[in-house]
Amino acid sequence: MSESTSESEGTSPADGVEPASGPTARTDQSGTDETGDDEVVLQTQDLSKFFGAIEAVKDVSIDVKADEILAIAGDNGAGKTTFIRMLSGVLQPTAGEIYLREDGRLVEQFFSSSKDAMDAGIATVYQEQHLSPNASAANNIFLGMEPLKDGPEGWLLRRTDMDHMITESRSLLNEIGFDFDPRSKVNELSGGQKQAVAVARALIRDPPIIILDEPTSEVSTTGTDKIIDLVRGIPDGEKSVILISHKIDVVVDVADRIAVMRDGEIVEILNTNEDDVDRLDIVERMHRERER
Repeated sequence: MSESTSESEGTSPADGVEPASGPTARTDQSGTDETGDDEVVLQTQDLSKFFGAIEAVKDVSIDVKADEILAIAGDNGAGKTTFIRMLSGVLQPTAGEIYLREDGRLVEQFFSSSKDAMDAGIATVYQEQHLSPNASAANNIFLGMEPLKDGPEGWLLRRTDMDHMITESRSLLNEIGFDFDPRSKVNELSGGQKQAVAVARALIRDPPIIILDEPTSEVSTTGTDKIIDLVRGIPDGEKSVILISHKIDVVVDVADRIAVMRDGEIVEILNTNEDDVDRLDIVERMHRERER
């Protein structure tokens, strides 16, 4: 589901970012880290996206810290999807910058495709999931990364090592709290199991940042509890999660911080560990008319 509006507010880069080489890193200009916080792994500065005269995302400056779940909460049309599509390389910003931490520095990134973002360490699990329904869960998890068998069967005949894919898929699914046969076709799975396959496909690439777009939207109430547990378990000291959702109960239950988005801007960032977060207050902030 695409949106026509998105976000604003947070922190912006300042001193301490050096240029770095690479296909998505800018090599002729240093970024900066105004927060002075070496825990920040991703940062945007005044990120904006216009579609003609429509300001879908306007001047969004926000940071994501290591080992945290940052939720972006907003109603349909708030700009959440447009924002994450810029982070994931599907859309190019009209203005603003994206920084990722590399070798102890926040380095400006330029993504021309989702592959660029993935190569830089950002994996995105979209609401639509983009799974192959007639293929097995294991085939979907390893899509594009299929291992070959040892010996001539692999290097000469290019035969896939299906046994390895099944074993590794089962282990990864168990690790995130799901126990079903990875040989099952995706069209035979429940909504929660399909979401687990999509998340496992992102995790197997071992990215430091995972974006989850409305992970509970097509899931039953029982499945939602499983997905919440799954999301809670992703940060492991080395991974961070950006959770996009309009379900306030889910957001409050799992997030370390909540960025409230309205009319393409971030209107408030709440720390669930420090602030007295009230669900009804968040809903009111999501819908309150912009102050003039």
